Amino acid sequence: MAIVDSNSIKTPSALNKYRGILIAVTLFLLFNLSVLGLNFYTSSTLDNDAVSINLSGRQRMMSQRTVKALMTIQVDAAQGQFNEKNTAELNKVTSLFDSTLTAFKAGGTVLGGNVKPVVLNQLTDTVAIKSVDQALQIWQPYKKLLAPLIVSKVVDEYTLDAATTYARNNNLALLKLMNDLTTTLENSTKAKASKLQLIQTIGLILSLILFANIVFNALRKLRASDGEIEKAQRETTEILNTVKEGLFLIDPQFNVGSQFSSSISKVLQHEISANMPFMPILGKLVSDEIYASAQDYITLLFGNKVKESLMLSLNPLMQVKVQANNYITPNNLSTRYLSFQFNRVVEDKRVLHLLVTVQDVTEQVTQAEELSKLKGQATINLGLLKKLLEADLFQLQQFLNNTKSGLASLNELLANADKRTSNNEDLAKLCFRIIHAIKGEAAAIGLDAIETHAHQFEEHLVALQKKDQWEAQEILSLPVMLSAMLEQMSQIETIVFAMKSHHQSISGAQPLSVSTSVANNLIRLAEQVSQNQQKNVQLKLNLALLDHIDSKTSNQLQQISIQLVRNGICHGIETTAIRLAKGKPAQGEIALSVNISPEGVMYFVVRDDGQGIVPSRIRAAMISSGRYAKDVVNQLSDKDIVKKLFEPGFTTANFADKDAGRGVGMDLVQSIVNTLGGELKIDTKPDQYTQFTFRISQHAAINIEATEALV
Repeated sequence: MAIVDSNSIKTPSALNKYRGILIAVTLFLLFNLSVLGLNFYTSSTLDNDAVSINLSGRQRMMSQRTVKALMTIQVDAAQGQFNEKNTAELNKVTSLFDSTLTAFKAGGTVLGGNVKPVVLNQLTDTVAIKSVDQALQIWQPYKKLLAPLIVSKVVDEYTLDAATTYARNNNLALLKLMNDLTTTLENSTKAKASKLQLIQTIGLILSLILFANIVFNALRKLRASDGEIEKAQRETTEILNTVKEGLFLIDPQFNVGSQFSSSISKVLQHEISANMPFMPILGKLVSDEIYASAQDYITLLFGNKVKESLMLSLNPLMQVKVQANNYITPNNLSTRYLSFQFNRVVEDKRVLHLLVTVQDVTEQVTQAEELSKLKGQATINLGLLKKLLEADLFQLQQFLNNTKSGLASLNELLANADKRTSNNEDLAKLCFRIIHAIKGEAAAIGLDAIETHAHQFEEHLVALQKKDQWEAQEILSLPVMLSAMLEQMSQIETIVFAMKSHHQSISGAQPLSVSTSVANNLIRLAEQVSQNQQKNVQLKLNLALLDHIDSKTSNQLQQISIQLVRNGICHGIETTAIRLAKGKPAQGEIALSVNISPEGVMYFVVRDDGQGIVPSRIRAAMISSGRYAKDVVNQLSDKDIVKKLFEPGFTTANFADKDAGRGVGMDLVQSIVNTLGGELKIDTKPDQYTQFTFRISQHAAINIEATEALV
């Protein structure tokens, strides 16, 4: 028995599995970063202290050079001489001494030993500050006595004698203070260096402890993981030795994997071993035609373009007649039926293996019943295929995606109906939006059966809305109402997949553009609704921009178009007789256009030349319908009346049919506009036109350069 593949073991996510190790590593890194930061900070302060020590030592030298320069000037004066170099030296050393001493007190920038500016931080040590303060007390009078000697080119013997006398009396004290300052700074620096060494030692010890903890946790996790794998291996081995079905994996090269059930050799009547090619075994069991179909089917399964659920009904090995040697009488051929099922093993959206389940279904099948079932199914698919061939393949695929998403949302709403805090009226509105969108798109494509099923579902919702309280059984009846639609959708999925495969196999086949596809749908819808409403309507379309925006937005605009075209025909465009009486053309017109401004703002406009939106007429219709009180209606402003059109369930129609009367279409339009983040503006004039303008300013997925010619 082969060892179980680790990919088959269900394990927790890496984050949960290694949470302890990740936390320990994170703490280890944070601690080391903290120690590193503290070392950096302490080192930077030591660098500043080194500058301070260097400059305090220079202060001692500057005090001596000041006295020396002063004495040299005095000797020259006694001999009746004057040397500007001595004055310049005195100016230089006194300036350096004064600026450095001041910077020690308040901080600042001074010249360093390399004659480049350095930053001298303000002293914080109390002993050092005291030395600087005492030095300033001595230096300030000293500096005033030296100032005349520096700026004058004629030696004043009285001033010179006063400065010299002051220097003799105070130089030793000043020198001692600078020595004390240097000693204090050196002691402070040594203390910081010792502190840094202590921090580094403690940090190293703690780092070693944390590292040891990480290693210990990692080893513990590995031991636990090894134990889980060994347990899973034992359990998998027991399962594979027990099941009667043939179970095995195949890789992308169609080779058998390292694990398989013990019954597989008996089911296939062929010895199986790891890494054995699967297709030669299959080739001995089935006909060449089925073999070729199976090879194509398995190849598709290893791709990611087609969903696994959509391919189940296309499996050529779902129930296949095989010819194989009988173990008991090797020379006697017997007919058997095997069922092969394939399931993807996916990791990171990549198909690693296919899990193959093989069952011997000979005893469960009769040839006559199977042939009858297959023949009936083929007839159903052929009839539906004839209808679907009239539709655009892109729109069909988009319809499938939208409908599947809508039905999934609908099922989730109904499944959690008992957990909702809102009332049943709110639930009905949400259901109406979803099913009405499906109904509109089905009508646009021409799928009458789906449209009828959706309309029947709406009828059932209306009946429930009339009740004050819904019973649990009535809520459960709603998903049952969708069963026929789901069955029809399953057949459509199968046929659309076959159509896609057919189109892909035809070289040079060009699909319709999005704008053309949408236009065809809207024209088909307009013809159907016009015929139902006994009106004469034509569409004027300018939708080329749809080819340059993302598919999600173009689909949302198509949804809006479906609702507004249907609404315009039912409520806006008049009958031919009324139009002629008003002096209008017999044929009504609905114009749809999509444009973009140079600033990248998209405008979607739907305009009809019908009777317009007239608040007084809407008021009258509301009152005559009996659903609204007269005094309440008369209190509404014209703006409030127009807003009513977008409320869920609001309608002025006297009765409801498949095309209008539920009060859902405009509510759905408002919901889609909110999703797009757009703005809606309505312009209307009685008996002339109604125009809906949708402004979408945050549409980032549009190619402005490619659409400049369309503006």
